[in-house]
Amino acid sequence: MFNLPSIRIGSFFGIPVEVNATWFAIFFLFAFLLGFTYFPEQFPGQPLWVDIARGVLTAVLFFASVVVHELSHSLVARAGGVRISRITLFIFGGVAQMEEEPKTPGREALMAFAGPGMSLLLSAVFFLAYVLSANAGAPDLVWAPLQYLAIINLAVAVFNLMPGFPLDGGRVLRAAVWGVTGDLLKSTRWASRAGQFIGYSLVTLAVVAYVFFQSLDFLWIGLVGWFIASIAGNAYRQQLIRSRLADVTVGGVMSPEPVVVPAGITLERLAHDYFLGQRHSRYPVRDDGQVVGLITLAEAKTVPREQWGDVLVKDVADLDLGRLTVRRNQPLDEVLERLGPEEPGALLVVEDGALTGIVTRSDVIRQLRVQDALAR
Repeated sequence: MFNLPSIRIGSFFGIPVEVNATWFAIFFLFAFLLGFTYFPEQFPGQPLWVDIARGVLTAVLFFASVVVHELSHSLVARAGGVRISRITLFIFGGVAQMEEEPKTPGREALMAFAGPGMSLLLSAVFFLAYVLSANAGAPDLVWAPLQYLAIINLAVAVFNLMPGFPLDGGRVLRAAVWGVTGDLLKSTRWASRAGQFIGYSLVTLAVVAYVFFQSLDFLWIGLVGWFIASIAGNAYRQQLIRSRLADVTVGGVMSPEPVVVPAGITLERLAHDYFLGQRHSRYPVRDDGQVVGLITLAEAKTVPREQWGDVLVKDVADLDLGRLTVRRNQPLDEVLERLGPEEPGALLVVEDGALTGIVTRSDVIRQLRVQDALAR
């Protein structure tokens, strides 16, 4: 995300949850505004440490709500057979990263509604807790964060239901058009254009507020709008690529009989004999005759250079075979997400427990170029 590292903070229902480096900026900004602006203005006279503590607690509970929102998407998607690689919190909120798209418009609609539905439920729970605590005579230190969390979760639900990609309402729109036309590419184009319209409208609102009123109050809305418009455009381009690759199998583009690295050699030898000698940036890893994972140059570089002579390949390799392996006859469009820029960039083709090939982003790009050349 934004080419910045992410930190894994845990796993819920078997789905890894991580925070991108950009998330820390929005978390501290959000907590700062709550602790130094919102709560002091709403409840004057409180000690500063009380407002700060209340602001931090509210920010933590809000982002926990975002995780629950994304978990709802993920669990419904997984129930429909869609693999979720992880949930990532970043500067503009959270995203459940799917390895493939839902197979039917009905499944997509259910998955899309799950997030806003959970946010509405959270809003109701926080509102009920606020009412009960306020009527019981609890101090505002207790009920004020609950009140705010009820409002902001309602706002998250309403905003996400706006009918444009990549918002949840955009997925609902795509599902509706898909169900009527039976054309996933056309429905993606509609949802993407709607998302671009929403995004650029928010950018325009921010510009107008600044030009005519010298107000920066809508700056964040403008940034969110720019993000929505950018992702909406990318969504259609990605679906267009998927449609072009729908009839191509992994076996049709993979590199057969790839060079394999022993798990027990040092990073020093790996660098000398493979990264320099073979000119590749990633290799399958074998241990006791079995393929156990994948090693990339980027993973080797996470170890200080002076330690390469003491660290083994198996100590730093990616050993998550469930995420790294594909079948030879699997449609290529189904594995595109797993070849994304934030992934290892290669997948191991395994049949009956034996490694038969490797497919990389470069193989996909080469296939697209071949299709372009044939179309001319």
